[in-house]
Amino acid sequence: MEKMKLNSKKIIVWLCVNYGIFVLAFFSLGLFGEKYRMVLWINFFLDVAICIISFILNIILFSTKHKISLLVKILLFLITSFFVAFTYYAFIMPEMRPERHTEKEAPF
Repeated sequence: MEKMKLNSKKIIVWLCVNYGIFVLAFFSLGLFGEKYRMVLWINFFLDVAICIISFILNIILFSTKHKISLLVKILLFLITSFFVAFTYYAFIMPEMRPERHTEKEAPF
């Protein structure tokens, strides 16, 4: 079986497509997530899959055979890292926050 050859241009295009899908999926599916819990789970797993694929493409892009600017490589890596952090704070962090007390329940 022939190996799929990824040149720098294809990797950058795929990264941009991943970023676009991430933004569209997060905001469009996020609107329905308040009513339907299953939509939140689908959105979460889709975002995690996109982040993993983007990290793999970034690692491939950092190999020495791809002759593009180091600034572009670092910028794409930072964008991917931002999306990972955004996914963490949007989905995982709210589950870990302690419940806030109302005025009636406050001990003091």
